[in-house]
Amino acid sequence: MWRYCNESGGIMLRGLNLLPKIVLVVAMVMALCFIILGSYAYRHQSEIVLDSAVEQARIVAFEAIRAREYLSQVLLEGDVELNRQRFGLIPVVASTRIALLAAEDAGFGVRQISSRYRNPANRPDRFEQRALTALQQQSDATEYFAIDEFQGASVLRYVKPFLADESCLECHGEPSQAPDFIRELYPPERDQAYHYQLGEIIGAASVIIPMKQLEAQIHINLGQELLFIGAAFIVLVLCLGLLTRLAITRPLSQLEQAVAEIKRTGRFAEPLSFRNHDEIGRLIAGFNEMNETLREKSEGLEESERRYRILTETSRDGMVSFLPEGQIILFNKQAEKMFACSKVEVLGESVMRLVHSDCEQVHNLGIEAYLEQHGKALLEDVITVPVQRLDGSSFRVEMSLALVVEDDYRFYTATLRPV
Repeated sequence: MWRYCNESGGIMLRGLNLLPKIVLVVAMVMALCFIILGSYAYRHQSEIVLDSAVEQARIVAFEAIRAREYLSQVLLEGDVELNRQRFGLIPVVASTRIALLAAEDAGFGVRQISSRYRNPANRPDRFEQRALTALQQQSDATEYFAIDEFQGASVLRYVKPFLADESCLECHGEPSQAPDFIRELYPPERDQAYHYQLGEIIGAASVIIPMKQLEAQIHINLGQELLFIGAAFIVLVLCLGLLTRLAITRPLSQLEQAVAEIKRTGRFAEPLSFRNHDEIGRLIAGFNEMNETLREKSEGLEESERRYRILTETSRDGMVSFLPEGQIILFNKQAEKMFACSKVEVLGESVMRLVHSDCEQVHNLGIEAYLEQHGKALLEDVITVPVQRLDGSSFRVEMSLALVVEDDYRFYTATLRPV
């Protein structure tokens, strides 16, 4: 099947003219490049959008952490005592609520989590627990993010830890130092969120960004980039097609027409004009030189043939010219009278039709072999031989034989005089 497709494609290409063939090949190469660049552009846009999303998640998490740190500092500097009425001023509670307000506008999800959670709403899921474990094991790690499934949808998960400071230890340090309402809400014997140390990872900000938003942005960016690349490729193909037409196919078409005109009329064309001196220009210049040389030789040959024809037609002797294999190529008027036939009847025929049957050696060997063996002697003497007409009647003639050689072209001319 693959071989058949290749053969069919090759036949189709061979049947096309040069310009469509070049445009088709260039378009195929451009299409392949478009696919490769499209794949690269998709990966590149995915990286850009993902990096942008991570940066946005980083900002949201940073805002939550900075809000918690700011509230902690204000509470410490103002010596504010926390109670039930000021529950919303607890740094972790206030920063979570502030981050939620910021994330809702952007379509994100954000919350604060902890391995030793106090509020069940802050319990980490599998991804968040894996992130907290990794952050605790790698002391130099400052964030953790990956693409994950959340509630049946693909999302970007981002986790940034925050460390326990002095304000955190007020509620999460030693139980004896915690405010009364905290001990009442979260009894030390049942709560796991006490006994944190200064600088220990107490929790993290967890940000969720739906991949649907990111993929939509990727598709928008990718579409714009592919549209630009496609437009550039189309312009490039059109420019290459126009350049090919002007610089290659049009001059070659003129050359083809000139050759066809020579074949049709037998007359040599006028020199073709050309402006460029590239390969095509040199080809046309070579054609013009060849055309001029052949024109001069043709005119000289025509003049020579004209004089030779006048000479043979006005001769009082019969003249028969034939090729080494015996094909008659010239039969003058006097020969027509001698043999009582027109030249139309004998031109292209074998000279053996005019050789009498008494010349047995010629008939046995054939004219070509006979001339190879005895041609030298025949060229030096005038001999009397019997000949025959097409109707079979015979007569004798004096014959002198001449050999004409020009380049690789040879033929014999027999001059005949009746006796």
